[in-house]
Amino acid sequence: MFSRRERLPRAMFPATLSAGRRLSSAHFTAVSSEETRGYAVVVPKKVARLSVTRHRLRRRTTEALRGLSLPHALILFPKASVLTLDPGSLRAELAALLSKIRR
Repeated sequence: MFSRRERLPRAMFPATLSAGRRLSSAHFTAVSSEETRGYAVVVPKKVARLSVTRHRLRRRTTEALRGLSLPHALILFPKASVLTLDPGSLRAELAALLSKIRR
């Protein structure tokens, strides 16, 4: 979990989503913006109906982000297929997605 200081407040979601750059990979959709600061992992009910599954997706994604250099603001939307990945390939895919964002 991100510390309170690192989290993106919900009030900033609309600004980040409208002004941000959207990129996708096989297992993630990411929105990045230079105008705001903070990080969020969003798992809607459309992706995982059960809260247990949504929390598992969020925890696995957050753990994979730990130690990676992150942009100013990042909202990540993991897909349900993240649960089938092993931690190494999950981290590698996130690193590749973040390198695309930095370009």
